[in-house]
Amino acid sequence: MTSRIIRAWLALTGVVSLLALLVPMTASADPGSAVVQSRQLDEKYDSVKDPAHPVIHKATVSVSQTTGLVHQKVKVSWSGLIPTTAGGPGGSAYPVVVMQCWGTETEITQQTCWSAGSNVGTKLDYSAYDSRPLDKKIFGENPDADTTYAPFKAKDDGLLYNGEGTGGWPPGTVVPHNPPALSPATQNAVMPVAYQGFTNPDGTGETDFEMLTGFELPHLGCGSTAACTLVVVPIGDPTCVPDFSWVCEIADANILRDSHTWVSPTNWSRRFAFPLSFRESPATCQFDNRQETGFAGSYYLYQVLNNSWRPKFCKDQKLFRLGYTALSDGDARNQFSASLVGPWQDGSTNALLTSRPLTGDPPKPVVYAPVAVTGVAVSFVLDDENGKEVTKVNLNARLLAKMITQSYRTMGAAGTSNPGIRGNPDWWGEDREFLALNPGLAGAMFRVGREGANYPVISLGDLDAIYALTSYIAADKDAVAWLNGADDGYGTVVNPKFHQYPVPVGQLELRDDFKDNNRNSPVFGQILLSAYANVADNPYNAAVADAQAWPYAGLRQSCVDPSKPETCTLKRVDTRQNGGQRALLAITTMGDSRVFGLRQAALATSGGKFVAPDDYSIALALRGTKLDQKTGILGTDFPKLHPLAYPGMSIVYAAVPTIGLSPATAGDYAKFLDYAAGPGQVQGTELGQLPDGYVPLSDPLREQTSNAARAVRDQKGEIPAPPPGLATDPAAGLLPPASDGGTNGNAAGGNQPPGAAPAAAPPPGSATSAAPNVQKLATSAATRTDTSDWAKWALPGVLGLGVLAGLVALGATVWTQPQHAIRRALRAVFRRS
Repeated sequence: MTSRIIRAWLALTGVVSLLALLVPMTASADPGSAVVQSRQLDEKYDSVKDPAHPVIHKATVSVSQTTGLVHQKVKVSWSGLIPTTAGGPGGSAYPVVVMQCWGTETEITQQTCWSAGSNVGTKLDYSAYDSRPLDKKIFGENPDADTTYAPFKAKDDGLLYNGEGTGGWPPGTVVPHNPPALSPATQNAVMPVAYQGFTNPDGTGETDFEMLTGFELPHLGCGSTAACTLVVVPIGDPTCVPDFSWVCEIADANILRDSHTWVSPTNWSRRFAFPLSFRESPATCQFDNRQETGFAGSYYLYQVLNNSWRPKFCKDQKLFRLGYTALSDGDARNQFSASLVGPWQDGSTNALLTSRPLTGDPPKPVVYAPVAVTGVAVSFVLDDENGKEVTKVNLNARLLAKMITQSYRTMGAAGTSNPGIRGNPDWWGEDREFLALNPGLAGAMFRVGREGANYPVISLGDLDAIYALTSYIAADKDAVAWLNGADDGYGTVVNPKFHQYPVPVGQLELRDDFKDNNRNSPVFGQILLSAYANVADNPYNAAVADAQAWPYAGLRQSCVDPSKPETCTLKRVDTRQNGGQRALLAITTMGDSRVFGLRQAALATSGGKFVAPDDYSIALALRGTKLDQKTGILGTDFPKLHPLAYPGMSIVYAAVPTIGLSPATAGDYAKFLDYAAGPGQVQGTELGQLPDGYVPLSDPLREQTSNAARAVRDQKGEIPAPPPGLATDPAAGLLPPASDGGTNGNAAGGNQPPGAAPAAAPPPGSATSAAPNVQKLATSAATRTDTSDWAKWALPGVLGLGVLAGLVALGATVWTQPQHAIRRALRAVFRRS
């Protein structure tokens, strides 16, 4: 009887332990610094349908992050509001308006909010209908019944600006045009024309909001020492004076309930105000009078170094003044290699950030120390046929090959005349292969208003992120066959200018030279595909363009002499894509993609899987790497990747000389490496922490960095051998041990020596799906509401049961083995007593 009970307990512990491993990682999302406000709205908010019996609404508004902010996006979500009616951008009734305002929540007024649609300043039509008095300090001394304006008051110069007009204001009191900083780059208000807060029929809604610092928008001046507030205004029914009550009772009078009415005293009184706290910026380092010790290179680390570690180092007297210059990786490696020939100078940049080793043997010994694990992302913003955000896109290597080889003919009329690609699709959204991989998006791909969407935003320059993505293309036989001239099965062929394109490459090209021959075209005479190309100067700006749905395509031109095309230059599209009609891809870093709340495409892997980047899939990719014993650098070995591993993973290394540096400079670099191996791997949004989009270093990677720190500090020319853990399990400390099912599907758990027996591949959903041992962030706009609420609570409970089950299993094992060490020890204790 006893043995049967024990066997039952052991079976139960196995089931519970398995369940603990199967619960998906996203279920444990940490709410981070999200702030929630709830309150009952006034009875006039929803009164027009039945004035005698108004509907009382209890509204809840949540902002995903309000502290530790940088230039980024946050998610604003709400419930309990009136559903938004149809009518298109600007014409819908009962929207939600979101704005960034300077001042504390008690200081803000309608004038201090950046109402940045097409103009700054807001016209309040039919102001006489609102029974609440108009504040003359806000609306002017003589507001006209039909042309009342609330101008914007800039914090930096104190002037009142109004791009809408000057009605109600004495001459000379208001600047009758927009302030200098208004551009498509600063139109962050959630209202036309950028995007409109839409409430669903169930009263819920959400939007991503772009936070601007004083660097991007000096008229607000938000920063670590300047108070700012996020304002959310639910637009409701007006409070009319009795003489105009009949107008208020017209339910379809959208002009009294559209987004411009946020400025009315009634809607302003309904606002939700969230105090904002911004992180110290890199400008902090300008006030650090210590000698700078710097790095140059990788854009992968922009969010880590520029926005987190660098200001932390400059503020901490126990550290040092840290410098960071983001450069294209090829240029940075060339400059660093050249500098190795000459003598070192304190205060200059004597170290490199890179994901690939230097070419050849460096003239001085250089150690490579892991700093961060991250990856390249194909980020996207896309709206479906109903104007709602698309949350998932699948891509494969061949589709990416089409995008980087100018193989779409574009929407320009002259595209059908381009001889090499005249039969190809206009853009990626109409590619039959894309629609086959994304069958639910066929209706979304034929919307208007997506100017400049033909090609993804890319960055020119020799970049490790581009090399990682094109390495993924090069590892795919179908993609390579297509580049070599094979058909894709749908009739799309490679642009002849890119036939047999030699991937992988670090630098993308614009090879096509076909000129627009349509005299009615706005880019007549220009190279057509270059006009439609979306080319940013670096990966960070590519992410910003994607977040703002503002293509880089030059679809207009400015001419000195219109009859002479050689005098014409291309001009970037001067507006963002309309909210609800957005479609833009961009090749970005994971860090930039996450901070701007972008979605990341899932890439095809073996076994028909599509894998999006997250902490688990990136950590798992560490096991699909090959170790360079000479440099200690891990590079992706695509045949070894598990089907659930993200194929765009990259590791960023600090390359630092181990001879010739002064003790002071060597000590600074050693401090940096010690920080990178320790405190810098704590995930979070505060200064000095590891932002979202980066996975903490595994145990062997941390060991490698610590060993490198000692070699740099000693300056004896030593290059430490790679830690043994890099060869056995590069993901140790992040994933369950390889012997417990954590291996990749095609090889043993790490970089095993040739001839080693591979471990059996675990089935999908087995222990391989367990979450890495990292804290998951949920504070950026990337935090979405598509996570199971049940799972949030189930995971801790199941894990708790797993711990309990483990203890029970241990007890059962001890009980059934009389000679177990624990039973022998207990017998000895009892005998002594």
